[in-house]
Amino acid sequence: MTRELHRRAFVRGIIAAASAAWLGLSLGCGADSPVDAGDASPEAQRIARKSASAMTSEEIDRFKRAYEYAVANGFFDVFNDEHYDHHRHRHHGADLQATSPMTVMVMDEASGYRLLPWHRAFLLEAEQMLRAALRQRDQEEGVDPSEADLLFIPYWDAAHDQDLPHWVHGFEPKGGTAVVPPGLPEGHAGYGKEVGERYDIVFRRWPGKNLVFDTLQAPDHVGRILAEGTFADFYDALDVTPELRIENYPKALSALEVLKVKLPDSAAVQTLVDAFGGPPSSSQQGAETTNALFEIGWIGAVEAQRAAPDTELVGAVKDVYGLFNFMPHVRMHLWAGGLDPANADVRGTVTYFNELTVDPVFWMLHGELDRYWYTWEKTHADKPPLQGDDGSFNPLTSSEGAWYGGGKTYTLDDLTAHDALPYVYDVLFEG
Repeated sequence: MTRELHRRAFVRGIIAAASAAWLGLSLGCGADSPVDAGDASPEAQRIARKSASAMTSEEIDRFKRAYEYAVANGFFDVFNDEHYDHHRHRHHGADLQATSPMTVMVMDEASGYRLLPWHRAFLLEAEQMLRAALRQRDQEEGVDPSEADLLFIPYWDAAHDQDLPHWVHGFEPKGGTAVVPPGLPEGHAGYGKEVGERYDIVFRRWPGKNLVFDTLQAPDHVGRILAEGTFADFYDALDVTPELRIENYPKALSALEVLKVKLPDSAAVQTLVDAFGGPPSSSQQGAETTNALFEIGWIGAVEAQRAAPDTELVGAVKDVYGLFNFMPHVRMHLWAGGLDPANADVRGTVTYFNELTVDPVFWMLHGELDRYWYTWEKTHADKPPLQGDDGSFNPLTSSEGAWYGGGKTYTLDDLTAHDALPYVYDVLFEG
């Protein structure tokens, strides 16, 4: 598929995909052959990250004891704060806001290219911190602390599992604080406090309970992403541009006509109608159109929660969304967090940039994105096109990470040389 706005932030990608629909373009396909992981002897000496669904009972217990202890003791608070500080880190192509309806803020192109290496460094810091937390807990409880050397952050093989791993469903660690961002909705734990204050996190998760993000990516979709030839195209497919379901285009247009009648005063609907009339003329229009898409998704979710919902309106919203096969990154976040079944204004913890590190699913889904990249790197030499300071990554400062021996600054070379990484994956992704 030709992408109209190549290598742009997520919001521009939606419009690029929509443009392809009305220009009548078809989807590309194909996949690289999977590569067997970890046969070389140097890799055998490193910790192997495993799927959360494949962990032994001992590995699960070890991870849960470390994680709940770290959350309860506030060890993730600084991880929350640093993840939220997008101005310092520039680690996303677009930042999801706390507002309801959901909105995004577009970042520059380099910020998008930093997504995967920055989060690889962030995972390394969290893994090191969790091992230190487990040693501390073991010492307090009289347990041999050497078990911490075996701890790893698992990945969530969402494409094959099509659900959260069984033991993750009931694992909701309590504790931790976060900074209040602008726009928190009523019903959220931080609502009513001043922006910049701290609040006690109330853990929320409703997996699959989002009207328009109610499915996960399929293995063949990931296979097509892994078939991309350059890093820019790989990243674009992973995080920026949704695939089109061309066969659903007529249904989406008909659905917009229904929404024009049902919501005659909706600026969001009019924005989408205008966008479907032709390709976008500017990045600002792209941002507006994406946020309009999110707004009608919220309208549909609110309607679906009514005692007697307008099923035609809800169905029309679903049909508009049916045009897009969304990217794995946003899809996993929004599917896993879900929406409060009693209040569609409130999303799950893993969707709020300021508090999401207390949910282990955040680390597991980013472990999966890292596994996709790790898999892709096995057969491709291309790296993120980052120069100078853009290729330097310092998720936590040296003072913040000092207590667990972290706070390192990583170069792009540090993060893309597989032989230098302290981990491997038990298996590479197979589409």
